Amino acid sequence: MLFHTLRKPVLSALTLGVTLVGLAGAAGAADLLKLKLATADTDINPTTDSVLKLAGKLGFFEKHGVEVEIVALEGTPQAVAALNSGAVDMADISIDAAIRLRADSDLPIRGIVSGTLGAPFLIAAKAEITSVEGLVGRSYAIADNGSLDHTLTQVVIASKGVAADGPSYVAIGAPAARVQALAAGKVDATTVSYGTFLPIADTPGIHILVSPEDFSAAAPGLSKFVAALDSTIESKHEALQRFVDALIDMSRAFEADPTQWVDAVAAVRDDLKKENLQKTADFLKGRWCVNGCLNPTEVEKTVTFIYSNPDFKDLKAVAAADIVDHDFIVKAIETLGAYETVGLDKR
Repeated sequence: MLFHTLRKPVLSALTLGVTLVGLAGAAGAADLLKLKLATADTDINPTTDSVLKLAGKLGFFEKHGVEVEIVALEGTPQAVAALNSGAVDMADISIDAAIRLRADSDLPIRGIVSGTLGAPFLIAAKAEITSVEGLVGRSYAIADNGSLDHTLTQVVIASKGVAADGPSYVAIGAPAARVQALAAGKVDATTVSYGTFLPIADTPGIHILVSPEDFSAAAPGLSKFVAALDSTIESKHEALQRFVDALIDMSRAFEADPTQWVDAVAAVRDDLKKENLQKTADFLKGRWCVNGCLNPTEVEKTVTFIYSNPDFKDLKAVAAADIVDHDFIVKAIETLGAYETVGLDKR
């Protein structure tokens, strides 16, 4: 896998505690089908979505016969632009962004798999801010205008009776940069994942204002997916299938053995303590996309939720079936076998 913004050189299988020799069916380099994937962040973040970048590092893309070049960008708008321009084959984007592209521009775009289900975010703020109402007029760090953390934050605070545009949003970029800006007192609040917050959890004057449980309750369970244009789905169908197979296989491996994930993230994020990564792994138990996380019922709920937003009231209606191609996940489950789970990604 090629990755534009690695913190360290590509890591050996031994360093990660993974034996690639044991990956049966690995294709030769000449047989690997190639894809480019745009992501909406530059780091490997401590969330289930990390499978997008770790699958290559742990040999799962190679195992399934695909080579994925990661184009690491900052925020959903940049990832959408890369996909729309043809610079990449796929992009990990918010579902509301895909609906807008389909409704406003009639762009033939469809999600084929997701790496995350159940919003793992929280709102962290200065201790002096004791209620969501207290965010009004305060500086609030986001990745970018229209990024996933921005749109979900607006949904969550609006659900609590506060104007979505009440905070003074400041585009800072990656989650690690946002949380460090909060710890340094440069901003008043931000939205980050549980794992990203842990390194500053003991910083005096900082607290969790909205817990992950409360955040998830107010936001749609399924908020983003990996999308491709219809033309790419047709012309690179086999490569996309191998990509989906690899992601689901990787997610199942992390669900079964969270230590593998802890070691992999620790190897590329030396700013994250293993102790905190283990706590994050415990938090992520049951959240891995062991069946691709695009259950039709969840997709329908998300689309309904998005259209309940006043910002979408005048937008052309787009059916859930029109923004997802389920064939890839169905085929992957046939290939990999059914997976029974007590977690979120039930089939």
